[in-house]
Amino acid sequence: MKKIFLCFGILTSLFLHAVAWGDMADNGVECSVVMEKTRFDAREAFPDFKLVFTNKGEKTVRLFDDFYPVKEDGPNIIIRVYRTEGETKKKIAVYYANYKIQRGLATPMNFIILKPGEKHDVPIKDVHLLLVYLPTHMQHAANGKDYMLEVRFYDGYGDPGFWREYVGKQDFSMVDQSPYRGQYPGERR
Repeated sequence: MKKIFLCFGILTSLFLHAVAWGDMADNGVECSVVMEKTRFDAREAFPDFKLVFTNKGEKTVRLFDDFYPVKEDGPNIIIRVYRTEGETKKKIAVYYANYKIQRGLATPMNFIILKPGEKHDVPIKDVHLLLVYLPTHMQHAANGKDYMLEVRFYDGYGDPGFWREYVGKQDFSMVDQSPYRGQYPGERR
């Protein structure tokens, strides 16, 4: 009976630690999202951003350069936009790469080498064309609300035999920048 509880305790501990392994992979590479602006009007196009990979470890790391394997399509990442209300978050928009490339000898594979302390930026352009707003939300983006952008990149080739997930997050908000706000009688500011 004690062995069962010991095994259960070890599995629970591993599960809880796995939840905390989000922003930095086990190889010391941290992924972060840097947006051009973190406050913008809901009527504007969703701003472009860049993924920043920083090697905070002590060893040189190889990262698979698979962000734009097909130039005609979008990047090979997952983007999710959440509306945050206190501790809760509701997914309002998503983007998943709509292709899968079979890697082999004929497909060129490029890698990024990050020495300790080095950074690598990956600009993600035309984000407003990539996002698909979920039909369950009639009002996709609203001024005066807080949001979170979450980006995931999966690397299964940088370190052969290991699949790594890199997660970057950035909070942003919508602000009303209308020049006509409060111009009419009876309208609240």
